[in-house]
Amino acid sequence: MNTKTFFTKMLDSRKNEVEAHLVLLCLGACALIGLSIYHVVGLKLAFDASNFGQGLGLLLAGGGAAAWGQGLQRGHERIKDNDPYQ
Repeated sequence: MNTKTFFTKMLDSRKNEVEAHLVLLCLGACALIGLSIYHVVGLKLAFDASNFGQGLGLLLAGGGAAAWGQGLQRGHERIKDNDPYQ
């Protein structure tokens, strides 16, 4: 499996639509890791595990809340359309 296929499968829903919250979550995680590396390598400062952990926790909580909200929205759409989600 190549990298493009991996990321496509990771970010797509069952209906082959790109999930916006997953894209933002992945971009946020890359930015968080990149800024942490810059903090240590570029600025020559010590790694602060507490701030990194808080940032990562907030990022995951935000992504989970977005996924939960999107799931609720899809549930309401499924009930309204009377079409089972497959």
